[in-house]
Amino acid sequence: MATERTDLGMTARRLARADVVSVTPDTPITETAQIMRNRTVGSVLVTENDVLVGVVTDRDIAAEVVAANGSSSLTHKDIDLKTLTARDVMTADPQSVDADAKVQRVLRAMNDAHARRIPVVDDNKVVGIIAFDDLVLHLAGECMHVSAQLDSLAEVIHAESPPS
Repeated sequence: MATERTDLGMTARRLARADVVSVTPDTPITETAQIMRNRTVGSVLVTENDVLVGVVTDRDIAAEVVAANGSSSLTHKDIDLKTLTARDVMTADPQSVDADAKVQRVLRAMNDAHARRIPVVDDNKVVGIIAFDDLVLHLAGECMHVSAQLDSLAEVIHAESPPS
């Protein structure tokens, strides 16, 4: 049984999706939400000249809408969603990983940030994004490869062992 060889030493750059959905800090939040819906993504990166400055998630937008429409506090009472921008709701300076980071570092960064997606940067410029699902698929492939190797080793040991 042949399995495709995966690599625990694989870098974030190789694992990342290069098709990153991003907006600028001044993009209206209504436009940001439309982009997310049209591209069927749960978050967008906020960049200036390809440099990561923040991230906006669907939860960030939902929380802001609820706060704007249901809060009596002064901080949210006067919010006009038509003038709200990505900068207003983004998480600034989000956790990211270097393009040369190994899988273990990516997992640790996701865990530390409690994030399901993590931007990949090279020299502070965004080069991709890794979703938790991408890591699961990669690690599942690695497990299948190890299992196949162990099966092959067991067959060799069995064939080389003297009869009992």
